[in-house]
Amino acid sequence: MRRVFYSVFISFLFFACSSEEENTSINVTNPLENLKWLKEKKENFEGLMNSVKVDIIQFRYDNHDVFLINDCVNCADALTKVYNCDGEVICEFGGITGLNTCPDFKDNAQLVGVLWRNYERLIINKEKYDTTNTDNYTITSASIQNNILTLEITSSGCSGDSWIVNLVDSEEIVETMPVQRNLKIELINNEVCLAIVTKEVQIDISKLQISNANQILLQLENWNQEINYKY
Repeated sequence: MRRVFYSVFISFLFFACSSEEENTSINVTNPLENLKWLKEKKENFEGLMNSVKVDIIQFRYDNHDVFLINDCVNCADALTKVYNCDGEVICEFGGITGLNTCPDFKDNAQLVGVLWRNYERLIINKEKYDTTNTDNYTITSASIQNNILTLEITSSGCSGDSWIVNLVDSEEIVETMPVQRNLKIELINNEVCLAIVTKEVQIDISKLQISNANQILLQLENWNQEINYKY
């Protein structure tokens, strides 16, 4: 389950809380705003001031839209819960006893995207880009699927569990064919161990899209290949 959880913010225009076998559905725009129970949970998490890492991730499971909430990412005794659209718990994982009430979830749940998290995010800001340091890590792989940029980052550390990884865009669109955007990874790494750690991170890049184009070449510093983002 752990790799599933390393998946940063997707804003959905539309989804249906329904079963394919049912004749009715609940249609909402932006589940974090229009599902009251989910909005309240997010607002409560925002008040934690980043004291713990939190994920809210949408999946398609058993022909329904469901929401996985991990309110203490990488905490050994944390209990991860999966909710249906009505805010009812349908699965629980983890805890001290290693609880797993949906043993087929890992194999059968289809990731839709990360709705919200308080770490690993896209920042579009020229000043931030100009001042971001990139000499404390290396990038070992990069790929895009469903608006999610997946990276493997290697640096020194203990486990990488406390790392905060941000993708920083220069706010500049280079008018080539196709257009280009320049980006850097910001790694905030306060771990003092000298082990070499590789961590996979996933960052939603849908906000990089340009209205009059259907692809962008991403020039990512410390990565020696262009990344072609098609949407």
